[in-house]
Amino acid sequence: MSINHRHAPRDFLEALESLKQARLATHAFMTHDHLFRGLTEAEQNSLQNSITPFFNAIFEIEDRILSWYRDIHPELIHDDDLIESIEEEFGYETLLSEKAKLDLEKILKENTEETTQI
Repeated sequence: MSINHRHAPRDFLEALESLKQARLATHAFMTHDHLFRGLTEAEQNSLQNSITPFFNAIFEIEDRILSWYRDIHPELIHDDDLIESIEEEFGYETLLSEKAKLDLEKILKENTEETTQI
């Protein structure tokens, strides 16, 4: 545990741990999207309507966590620096970071597949 962990408010650490648990559900949903495509259109719409508020809540909570973290580390001015620091210090990957990585992987995979088909 780093020195910063000892100085982080207990409420912050508890909120972050709860958020990590919630992120397990979003991670599972995002990494198994191929299963989503196997549903009927009505089932896809129903699932989308159910999961969207959950994702939005995660985004809102992450904004609050980052704001709180900014109070702990005022030297981190840019959001990217905050996100990188919280990932390194607490092992927490934000939803936005994970989505960006998954999107990039998907694009690279599609480009590789297109290149091999030529």
